[in-house]
Amino acid sequence: MPDKPSFRFHPDAYEHDCFEESDEPCAACGRPCVWKYTHHLYALPPEPAAICARCVADGNAARAVPGGDYSLHDCGFDEEPSDALVAEVEQRTPGFATFNPFVWPVRDGMPLAFLGFGEDDNLAALPQVKSAIAALGVEMGGEVAPTYAMIFKTLDGDKYVATLDLD
Repeated sequence: MPDKPSFRFHPDAYEHDCFEESDEPCAACGRPCVWKYTHHLYALPPEPAAICARCVADGNAARAVPGGDYSLHDCGFDEEPSDALVAEVEQRTPGFATFNPFVWPVRDGMPLAFLGFGEDDNLAALPQVKSAIAALGVEMGGEVAPTYAMIFKTLDGDKYVATLDLD
């Protein structure tokens, strides 16, 4: 497995500062991290000191937490995907900073990929993102600021969905 694996449900994880370069040993595999995970692992204490991107990608991070039970997100799903896809999102997709638990969108059984927040420079001007935020506003009964909109996209198309993360 490469030292810098990709993540289909969070394709820009490295740009979103989910990892930092580090020679610290990974608590799961013992090798130098190269890319150390920087976000929270939701697990029983003690939280491991360092987990490498390789162990996030292949699920070996479970070896570093009590009972192997952990999640990288505080989320639920708007439709229930298969157990394998739940595990991929919750345990093998890097987390990102949110203020509250959130809903990860799923369409036709497939989770969408997290792209960032509606205010991000690479997303704010896209018409599809503006439409997704407007649709979220209609659903919520009022306008939603791009700051509070998490943007997701289908893997095999160009359908964008916004979910809410209020601070």
